[in-house]
Amino acid sequence: MTLRRVSAFVLAAMLVWAAASDATGAGATATTVAAPSNVVAQRPAKSTLLVLGDSLTWGSNYFSKAQSRLATSGAFDNVVVDGWWSRRIGGIISTTYSGTNTYKKLVAGGLRPSAVIVALGTNDVYFLSRRREYATLIRELMTTIGNVPVVWVNVHRVDTPTNVNRSRLFNTTLERTLAEYPLASVFDWSSVARTDPKVMAWDRIHHSAYGYEVRTRTYLTLATSLAQQAVDMTTTTTIAPTTVPVTTAPVTTVPTATVPTATVPTATVPVTTVPATTVAP
Repeated sequence: MTLRRVSAFVLAAMLVWAAASDATGAGATATTVAAPSNVVAQRPAKSTLLVLGDSLTWGSNYFSKAQSRLATSGAFDNVVVDGWWSRRIGGIISTTYSGTNTYKKLVAGGLRPSAVIVALGTNDVYFLSRRREYATLIRELMTTIGNVPVVWVNVHRVDTPTNVNRSRLFNTTLERTLAEYPLASVFDWSSVARTDPKVMAWDRIHHSAYGYEVRTRTYLTLATSLAQQAVDMTTTTTIAPTTVPVTTAPVTTVPTATVPTATVPTATVPVTTVPATTVAP
């Protein structure tokens, strides 16, 4: 219901209430009826967060207990953190090393994510170098995920000048491609790493223990935001009872009219005596 429609409804209800108040003073009665009063956001019956990533997500879980901390945060009823070494976004590779195929496998097994954090692309920039290749893989995974909120954590790889440039290209492609999906957004992990280089390990690909802690905290923050998005998608209208006086017209008693009975006097008709006539012999 739009704001304009809500306002019109409230105004109409006020007019009914005012008219009923005047009539009540004249002997009218009030009746309780149900009227909509507010909209309440209700959490989905069973919400599930999936974190789909590569070795950086695996490390966040191993070193900083990402899954258990996300679960205890209470943002979602169920949390699955699935990270694997050398995993890429998709393509013709085995299920374990393909984010898209892993997602399909999880769904086939009964998982129904309400929201997804994607942390993939670090390994793709090593093998691929073209914008259209990145865009194709990103769209493939986003189409597979479907109509749920998604935050994609971008990449930061500084091990070689080539991978630095490819990382930049991937990140700009990611932003442009996710603009096609209203429920998707990008988290700029690259800016975090540039601002705080201590998050990177000696190989300038993976994270230090400190870096995995920072990434886990990032996941916690993103989970809170995604949980709200998931709630917004399942907002329901709650009807609260409201007493609205309804005018009941008083019963009017009409006195029975007494019609007087008219007495018609009896008419007296005079009797005429006719004299006897004598007839001559």
